[in-house]
Amino acid sequence: MSKKVTLGVLAFICLIGVCIFSYGLLLVVGSTSENGNSGWVSFGLGFLVLGGFVLAAAVYGLFKANQMKTPSEPATSTIQVDLPGEVKINQLSCNNCGGSITATDIKIQNNVPVVVCPWCAASYQVSEEPKW
Repeated sequence: MSKKVTLGVLAFICLIGVCIFSYGLLLVVGSTSENGNSGWVSFGLGFLVLGGFVLAAAVYGLFKANQMKTPSEPATSTIQVDLPGEVKINQLSCNNCGGSITATDIKIQNNVPVVVCPWCAASYQVSEEPKW
C-alpha cells in the first residue's frame, strides 16, 4: 500500500476516534443534567476510553507512516568506451524517416544499444557492420 493511501486511511480512523471520544464526552456531560440518567456515565466513560484508544492508535500509525521511506529513482550509469585506433564518426540517420540522430538518442536497454528516433519515435537496435 502506498504512503499516501496509508496516511488517508489512518486520518479517517483518527476522525472515527474523535467522533467516538466526542460521543462519550456528550454522554458524560448529558448524565449531569437534571433530566440525565446516571447510567449514561458508565457508557460515556466506556466510549471515552474506546475513542481515546482508537485516536491514540491512529496518531501512532500516522507517526510511523510518516516515517516510511518512498522508493527512490533507479540509479543511472554512464559508460565510457575507450576505442582503439582511429575511429571515424559518421552522421547517424533514422532508418525509418531519415531524421538525424544524436548520441543522446542512443540508450542501453537490456545490455543492447537501442536508438529511439526523436522525429518519428521509431525504435530499433543498433548494429555494427563487420569491418572485413
